[in-house]
Amino acid sequence: MTATLVAKNLAAGHADRTLFTGLDLVVAPGDVIGLVGANGAGKSTLLRMLAGLAAPDQGELALSPPTATVGHLPQEPERRPGESVREFLA
Repeated sequence: MTATLVAKNLAAGHADRTLFTGLDLVVAPGDVIGLVGANGAGKSTLLRMLAGLAAPDQGELALSPPTATVGHLPQEPERRPGESVREFLA
């Protein structure tokens, strides 16, 4: 399935810190994009929003067709309480 992802006027922040505002993006079938920026600039926050895992403070996201999905591979896997490094690697 091919899909298009459209983000309009997105904004996000943490507490009183603004990460980005007014972000517009279209990812069409066949597009390849890169996302670069300083640590703490909001790259992971944006990717989580695009995958539907976090809501923007402002703006809207749309997928066409609406039944399409966006995958997300987290930068760091979730840790289980008490899990040892050996258990994690297994």
